[in-house]
Amino acid sequence: MTQTPYHTLDAQGIRSLIAGLPDVATRLGGAPAQWQVREVSDGNLNNVFLVNGPVGEVCLKQSLPHVRVDPSWKMPLDRTFFEAAWLHAVLPLVGELTTECLYFDRDLYVLIVESLSGHTVLRTALMQGADWPGVAPRIGTFIARAAFGTSLLARPFEEVFTTRRTFAANLALTRITLDLVLDDPYRDHPRNHWHAPVLTPIVLDIRSSAATLLAVENLRRRFLSQPQALLHGDLHTGSIMSTADDTRVIDGEFAIYGPIGFDCGMFVGNLVLHYFATPDRAARKATVRDIAAFWNSFHEQFMGLWNGNESPPPGTLRPLAYGPAAHVAQQAFMDEILGDTIGFAGIEIIRRIIGYAHTADFDTIADPQQRATCRAGALSFAYHVLDHLSEFHAINDFLYYLDEQEFVGL
Repeated sequence: MTQTPYHTLDAQGIRSLIAGLPDVATRLGGAPAQWQVREVSDGNLNNVFLVNGPVGEVCLKQSLPHVRVDPSWKMPLDRTFFEAAWLHAVLPLVGELTTECLYFDRDLYVLIVESLSGHTVLRTALMQGADWPGVAPRIGTFIARAAFGTSLLARPFEEVFTTRRTFAANLALTRITLDLVLDDPYRDHPRNHWHAPVLTPIVLDIRSSAATLLAVENLRRRFLSQPQALLHGDLHTGSIMSTADDTRVIDGEFAIYGPIGFDCGMFVGNLVLHYFATPDRAARKATVRDIAAFWNSFHEQFMGLWNGNESPPPGTLRPLAYGPAAHVAQQAFMDEILGDTIGFAGIEIIRRIIGYAHTADFDTIADPQQRATCRAGALSFAYHVLDHLSEFHAINDFLYYLDEQEFVGL
């Protein structure tokens, strides 16, 4: 039987690995015995460590042959490969809005990136009351640059198809998205759970609404059949590290080609979750402001890229050169992204309340009854959005309805 070189690394193994990587070792400085290794794993899937030396620090992530929080759930090891590939694809497009891939080991499935220990996970910062109005527009810029630059609007189809072939092999994590996000919450499944009986009638309404289930089915189909651009694939507030002035998108292991509005919707959905988890009117107004700033930034940046290159590479899809049809075509495309954004936002809210992987946002509410009421408000909002998806024609329609929820849970 052939023995695989893969093994999980402990602190000493990490030191030994990095000692053989001159560029990474130079970032740390000093000798391996001086390097401090600290585990900071907090996601569901991987082991994550910060390695600190006399000069600097790096972050090391290693795939496990199972889900980290559930060893009985076996998983292939290739997810760090896809994260490394995603970083190589988007870093030239987004620059300072993500991190640099310093090293990837194909045998150990180890990814080493620059450390962001001076930053805070955005979800944590929001829960602590941070009001950083620059973050949301930076995420809008990130998605616009990454999506446009990996799409047929910017590159010949031969290049795009070659890249798509790479990420089309990300089957295990795409299956997780399909099951946990787009399927399980809408039927009885042992992975589903919710915190309070008050949510059960809303769950039953969602599962019995023909309009909602049709919307979900359409979005599920679009997720699998509309490879518009390279997605991050899991762009929630836990996949963003930030300060007031610097924002980085991390954890691109779910990367796949799909509809651009999927990433937009994941981010917006998590801001809406924060909105309902914050029983403070001023904070809720700030979240409405942030969603508007995100969409406006995304729209402006994407359209600027689309219209800004007068000599695109041969073979790209561009607006028609003459007449009003160019503007009409662009508007239809952006309307499609907006519809996906709103729909996937609703889906993200639902799965984070009744599905397998919840968020910590509501944990800041001490009173259990109020916490349940706030969750019910978010779930009802998402239900309404999906049940009436065709009625949201602009981001302001979505925000107007959200702002009507100001007193829910207060």
